Amino acid sequence: MKAEKNIQEEEQTKGVSAKVFTFNEAYQAPIYTFQKKGDYHFLSFGSDNLYPLLLLNLYNNYGSPLHRAIVNKKTKMIAGFGYKDVVDENLKEWAKRNNLERLLLYLAKDFMIYGGFCIEIIWNREGTSFDIKHLPIHTLRIGLKENDDEEDYYWYSKDWGQYKKDEYKPEYIRQFDNNNRTGRQALYYIDPNPSGTDLYPIPEYATALNFIDLDYQVGVYHLNQVRQGYQPSYILNFSTGIPSMDEQNQFFRNFTSNFMGAQNAGKIMITYSDGGDQKPEILPIPDNGSDERFIMLQGMVEKQITQAHEFPIQLVSVVPGSLGSQDERKELMAEVQTYFIAIKQNQMEEAINGILETIGFTEPIIFNDYSIADTTGVLTRGEEPIQIADSIVDTGNANIPYGILM
Repeated sequence: MKAEKNIQEEEQTKGVSAKVFTFNEAYQAPIYTFQKKGDYHFLSFGSDNLYPLLLLNLYNNYGSPLHRAIVNKKTKMIAGFGYKDVVDENLKEWAKRNNLERLLLYLAKDFMIYGGFCIEIIWNREGTSFDIKHLPIHTLRIGLKENDDEEDYYWYSKDWGQYKKDEYKPEYIRQFDNNNRTGRQALYYIDPNPSGTDLYPIPEYATALNFIDLDYQVGVYHLNQVRQGYQPSYILNFSTGIPSMDEQNQFFRNFTSNFMGAQNAGKIMITYSDGGDQKPEILPIPDNGSDERFIMLQGMVEKQITQAHEFPIQLVSVVPGSLGSQDERKELMAEVQTYFIAIKQNQMEEAINGILETIGFTEPIIFNDYSIADTTGVLTRGEEPIQIADSIVDTGNANIPYGILM
């Protein structure tokens, strides 16, 4: 920091405008801080309280296509084929009223993006039953209690970046409590994470966040080069003297309008000269090898993202040579189902069935296995899973062996 400060001060004394850029070399886990602002006492989700919004943006608009494809594939494999038929007519009616299949897809998508999910529970007046809704994790913050006698609760806001505005004013929601069957409550499920914290979830792919962002930035770089860039292979030098500033500006405008951008690729430039001494000189510019570097970079990005997700690229890639044979895909699907999907399905089943037991339902909700529903490894007509939007929009404690319920 001292050296950086000295550099900046030295540049300023020379009258040079300089900016020092710093790049994070490794992912840093979110920092939790206790915030007490006005009537809202909550535990911040990251140093700026916007860590889940970062994850959402990396999925929705500012991330890697590969990362998005893996999240979507995992979601479909977990909940895309619904759940097994139930016998209990009352449970059937309850599931239909709450659009359970659609709800499970939303929860699975949150599970894959954030490493957790949340269910809003709305009790009836008698306290004998409830309806449930998807509550996006990025809208919740853990409330801070003044003493142990207070109930556990959360704050809900559609936009925590603007929560001081009236339209985004946080709303109080109590933690799920089977002994207090009134009003709105929230069941917050957190996937276990290696750091041992049970405050907020951290996604399994967290160590690849830099590479997910890098994949997006490389795409932006290439887009800008195509739209605005002029990547010459040669320098065109005119030996007719130095033109006036107006003539130079006019030539620049004519040149950029005719030769810059993708729409002008492949055009022929024609010049005229009065004798050989005044003919334009064409000087070749050596290739800097950037194409090869970008190819290597793309391979490294794909490797890091798939490793962090622990998901085979053959199940999401459409690049020739990476799709794999039908038998290979079937084997990969079965392996992923056993060692990843089944575990996530069990976690969600434990959470859903746990709250259903509190209102008297004993028949469990059980997910259909993706590898059974998709026996060929390739979706065929009539077997497609329930459709879910690719972009996310707002729409009492128990000990669970696979995770943490709050």
